[in-house]
Amino acid sequence: MQKLRGAGIILACCAWACTAGADTLTGTLQSQIQLTAGCMIAGSSGAASGVNFGTLDFGTRPSTFTGTVQATASGGESVSGPTQLVCSPDVLGISIQVGPGNYAGLGGAIGAGTRAMRNGNTAAYIPYDVYRDSGHTQVYPLAAAIAGIAVPANGAAFPLPIYGQINKTDPTALPAGMYMDTLQVTVTY
Repeated sequence: MQKLRGAGIILACCAWACTAGADTLTGTLQSQIQLTAGCMIAGSSGAASGVNFGTLDFGTRPSTFTGTVQATASGGESVSGPTQLVCSPDVLGISIQVGPGNYAGLGGAIGAGTRAMRNGNTAAYIPYDVYRDSGHTQVYPLAAAIAGIAVPANGAAFPLPIYGQINKTDPTALPAGMYMDTLQVTVTY
């Protein structure tokens, strides 16, 4: 009987200990994220510097061509198709500055344009201009931004408003090769 009473006491103590450990701890855990107003190239990770705005690819022409050739910014952040921007719904307008490039003012004897592309390390240039509109009426100045560019209020993607045009008026043939320039682009929102 002594043994049974001792076992009962032990069982009672174990039951009390288990019950004592069944208390609860309650409270709250807050979750949060802060979103800031911003714009990015559609399909990108949202980096703010070192952004790839794509290429103004004027295609392939014979070295004897004359006339106008147009290009639209495409391939931004390595996404195929036209480069598009996406801005948060609270961004209602942006300004864009397109730098002068590496060869601004060169090649004027070949045609019209404030910027120029160069053939490798040669002295051969093709002038061109960069416009805000696809109708090629509003040239981006060399050292200033164009402000007040409207963006969709619903946060939808829209084409990057940068359009290029070559206007080669001189019928003189140019050396064959790849003509290139690099433009610094700054979007402010």
